[in-house]
Amino acid sequence: MNITTTVLGTAAIALSTLGITPMASATPMAPHESTYHGPAGFELTIGHTDQSYRQVPALNAMPTNREVFLDNTAYVTAPGGATGDLTSGYFVACAVDLTLTVDLGGGISVDAGGSIGFGSSGPDASVDVGPSISAGMDLNLSMAPGEIKKIDVGSRALDPGTTYLVNRDFHLMVGNCAGPLNIYSWATVTATSGSVTATNSIFGDTMFL
Repeated sequence: MNITTTVLGTAAIALSTLGITPMASATPMAPHESTYHGPAGFELTIGHTDQSYRQVPALNAMPTNREVFLDNTAYVTAPGGATGDLTSGYFVACAVDLTLTVDLGGGISVDAGGSIGFGSSGPDASVDVGPSISAGMDLNLSMAPGEIKKIDVGSRALDPGTTYLVNRDFHLMVGNCAGPLNIYSWATVTATSGSVTATNSIFGDTMFL
């Protein structure tokens, strides 16, 4: 499974006047929030909202490739004067990873015969004179259980009050994927205030592509 990500701008353009088909409408996802109540009145809240995804056809039209645009807003409310960081991203898992390899090393030979071959299953072209070269070309397709990969979108230091970490049109491209592709968002905060250092996390619902 190969993963590529980009972030695109969100400027509005009248696509219809340019003859460009607009992207598919977004599918919204449910918001989530979690609050940790610690000692000495320590309270740390993390959540996310405005989460959605828009799947688009793969640019090369390959059924083993997936492309999707992702929106999310992660937020944290920490005690006054707390220091720490908020990070967010996505977990991505393909059901089956595909790997295609080409083997040209086996069966290369030069002799005084009169044919040029491309392996036992390929075409043969006959010639009248000169040496011949034959090369066996094998295509090997391997399948393996899909890996779970963690994608980091961004990180920032905590601000007084509420801290926001926003991604819009985060472009995720996954290749060599057989079967469904599953994605869910994550956000984690680590905060220190007084005698307490705490970590809290939030996870989104799974998107099935």
